[in-house]
Amino acid sequence: MPELVPLSRFAEVNPSADASMVPAETPVSFIPMAGVAEGGGWCSTEVRPISDSHKGYTLFRRGDVIVAKITPCFENGKVALLTGLESVFGLGSTEFHILRAKPGNDPRFVYHWTRHPDFLRAGEASMTGSAGQRRVPAAFFDRFEVVETDGNEQPLIADILDAIDKTIMEIDALIAKLRTVRLGIVDDLLTRGLNSTGSPRGSTELVLTEAGTRPASWKVSPLGCFVPRAEYGTNLSMGDLREGLPVLRMNNIQDGEFDLSDLRYAPTPAVERFRLQKNDVLFNRTNSWEHVGKAAIWRRDEAGPAFASYLVRLHCGNELLPKFLHLWLNWAPVQRAIRQFATPGVQQVNINPTNLRRAVIAMPDTIDEQQAIVNRVDAIAATIDHHRGERGKLANLRNGLRDDLLTGRVPLVEVREAAE
Repeated sequence: MPELVPLSRFAEVNPSADASMVPAETPVSFIPMAGVAEGGGWCSTEVRPISDSHKGYTLFRRGDVIVAKITPCFENGKVALLTGLESVFGLGSTEFHILRAKPGNDPRFVYHWTRHPDFLRAGEASMTGSAGQRRVPAAFFDRFEVVETDGNEQPLIADILDAIDKTIMEIDALIAKLRTVRLGIVDDLLTRGLNSTGSPRGSTELVLTEAGTRPASWKVSPLGCFVPRAEYGTNLSMGDLREGLPVLRMNNIQDGEFDLSDLRYAPTPAVERFRLQKNDVLFNRTNSWEHVGKAAIWRRDEAGPAFASYLVRLHCGNELLPKFLHLWLNWAPVQRAIRQFATPGVQQVNINPTNLRRAVIAMPDTIDEQQAIVNRVDAIAATIDHHRGERGKLANLRNGLRDDLLTGRVPLVEVREAAE
C-alpha cells in the first residue's frame, strides 16, 4: 500500500513573495480569472505595475501554480502553471490560491495533481461559505492526500503528461486554424458560388443584388419563397427521467450542430410527430440576443429526438437543399441580418418564423451548385472532425495515464517500457 501524504508536502500554500527590492513602477503580467482556462492553462496580455499588489491583488512568482478558490471556477478546473511569465513576479485575482513547489519537488508534478478529478471532487466537497460565494479553504491542501512520490520520479511523470498536453495543444491550434479557413471558404462560396468547372466565379460574373454582390445566375428572393412552412415544437412540460422520447431545447444547438449531452424527456405518444428526420433543419427562434437565430441540421439516417417550442422546423421546397439552408442560416452576415427581425421579450428576444421568411436569400439556381458548395464545406468540416476525434483519444490517454502515474496504480517503469 503506497504511503499517502498531504499535497502540501510538495508545495507551500499561499507563500509570501518578497518584491520589496523591485521598483514600484515595474510592469508585471496580470492574470485575471478570465485569463485562466478551464481544465488548465493561462493566457493574458494584461500588464500592471507591481505596486498594484498593495491594492489587494495576489502576488506570485514565475513557476507558481495558481488554483481558483471560488465556485464555479474551481469546479471548472481553472488552474495554471506559471512557467511562462515574462517577469519574475506577476499579479492576479484575489480568488487564487498559490502553490509553490518546495525544494526538491517539481512544480509540474504539483500542477498535474491540481487537474486530477479526485482533487477537484475533494476540493468541491471542502468548500465553505454561502451559495454563489463558496470557496476552497487553504487548509484543504493540508488535508488532501496524494501518493508519496520521490523527487526524482516527479519530473519523469511530468514529462510524460506534458508531452501529451503539448500534442493536444498543437491539435487545438490546428483545429482553430482550420475553423478560420472554413469561415473564409464559406464567405467565398456564399458570395461567389462555383462555376461549372468547380472554381469560384470571377468578378465579371457577379452583380449587385438586394442581398449584396452575388452571381448573376442566382435566385434572390425572400426565404419564404423556398421555405413554404415553419413548424413549432412541442410545448409540453419535460422531465429529467429517461422515460419517453428525448426533446431538444435551445441549448442543444451549439456551433451549428446538435449537442445531445443534456436532454429532457416527454411521453412518446405526445411528441412522436415532432421527431427529427434526416436533413431536418431546426431554427432557434427564442434565446438571448447573442444566441437567437442559430440553426442545426439532423444528419443521421435514423429518426432523432423531438424538439421544444423555442425551436422551429423549417420545411424546404424542391428548389432549396436543407444542407444549403443550414449553411446559409449560420453564416455570420445572415445571422446579423435576421437579428434585425428580433423583438424583445422578458430577458430574451424572439424571431417570429413569419418574419424570418421575409429575410432575403441569395442561392444558386441549381441543386447541383448548392450541393457542390455543401460538399466543399463538408470536406473541411470532416477534416476538423477527424482532428477532434484524435484530440479526444489523446485526452482520454492523458487522463488515464495521469490517474495511473499520480496514484501509483501503475509503476512509472511499466509506463516507460510500454512507451518504448
